[in-house]
Amino acid sequence: MKKNLYILLLTVIITCFLPAEGSREVETALVIEDTTGNTAELPGIPERITFAGRASNMVADVLYMFPEASSRIVGVGMTNQRNGEFVRVLDPLYDAKIYLERNAGPEQIAVTQPDLVVMKNFQKKNLGDPVGQLGIPVLYMNLETPEAYEKDFRMLGRVFGNPERASELIKYYKEEKVFVTNRTQSLTEKPDILFIYHTTRDGIAAFNTPPETWIQSRMVEMAGGTPVWTDSHPGGGWSKINLEQIAAWNPDQIYVVAYREDINKVLTLMKNSPEWQELNAVKKGHLTAFPVDFYSWDQPDSRWILGLKWLAKQIHPELFKDLDIEEMTRSFFKDLYYLTDEQYETEILSRLGW
Repeated sequence: MKKNLYILLLTVIITCFLPAEGSREVETALVIEDTTGNTAELPGIPERITFAGRASNMVADVLYMFPEASSRIVGVGMTNQRNGEFVRVLDPLYDAKIYLERNAGPEQIAVTQPDLVVMKNFQKKNLGDPVGQLGIPVLYMNLETPEAYEKDFRMLGRVFGNPERASELIKYYKEEKVFVTNRTQSLTEKPDILFIYHTTRDGIAAFNTPPETWIQSRMVEMAGGTPVWTDSHPGGGWSKINLEQIAAWNPDQIYVVAYREDINKVLTLMKNSPEWQELNAVKKGHLTAFPVDFYSWDQPDSRWILGLKWLAKQIHPELFKDLDIEEMTRSFFKDLYYLTDEQYETEILSRLGW
């Protein structure tokens, strides 16, 4: 009798803790903080994520390192910088997404019915705050330095409920960076390097240098070069420079990017210019374009780690003679984006032109 009473009582206790038929267990609420100090309060892991605003390609390229991205991203910002949309390669569900223009406002973003919106941090005032006023949680990504990348990975690990993948990515970037800096940090001879961004507006060409804190400046330093421009450009955005200033620096090596132009045409024009031919870098054959597949490898895009290793081998070829750039690139897209060999050759290698 006592045994039957005990079993009945135990059954009642267990039943009290079981969810009612047809009900769902309550998901654990999340409070996630980004690198700006902004927080997003979410009832659980977001099932509908939209990324939007300028520099969406940089945001997308980190989001899609997480295997959950394809099934959870519903709204996609503009990611075509010139050479096509890398997201289309990564996302088999891309055609079912809601496509947002580069200048999409809060109302257009709200149409995607997101649980969470992710964007670049400089979009906070003009776009993020208005989206937040609609009651939509927003998180911002920094992506401007190796240290910021680690924090952004940790944040996304919580967003996707996959901290293990975040740890894998952090480890990968740390190890690849250390591979370079362990060899370059003790160098006593570091060549003078100039990094420039070429633009053409209304038929007028211009050359620009980044601030000393940006990833391009950091890459030159980590790769074992001396960035000649940073003393005159400590902060702010891109700064225009003229050929007279470049001639005064007369660096040993010059690296060029042109995000929305054909970099090969730009480089040909520069090499054929009598003024440029007077520079030491051009005379020595060290006027070089950064590699480009969908995006240039110098940006605070996920590819910056490829750019760092490529640049280190360019500046110090003997120091990095064991580094196989093509194998490094193939492994990067396979391990971080799950690309097959066929996808790599068709989509990446063909654009690199190696």
